[in-house]
Amino acid sequence: MSPSASPEPERRARGLDLALVLWPSFLAACGASLLFFAAIDPALLRDVGPRLFAGIDREAGYALGFVFFWSVGAVASALSLYLVRTAHHAGGDRRAGGP
Repeated sequence: MSPSASPEPERRARGLDLALVLWPSFLAACGASLLFFAAIDPALLRDVGPRLFAGIDREAGYALGFVFFWSVGAVASALSLYLVRTAHHAGGDRRAGGP
């Protein structure tokens, strides 16, 4: 990058990438938490889980579960974004009837 070039487009692209990863993973975590905690009570997980979770209350269990689901969704979204970007740069678009 030249000294006179503005870093603004790069910063916007990075912000867009962050939004493309975090927003879908947030929505997926909302749905996963809803479905998981509709069937499983965090207090039950505390009682049968490892001693590490022995001192947490129900609300902390919900929060930990949501953060776990959000992180799994963020990793999946980031991997998807990476694969799309690398396929695009490598000329791997095979939808046009290529082999």
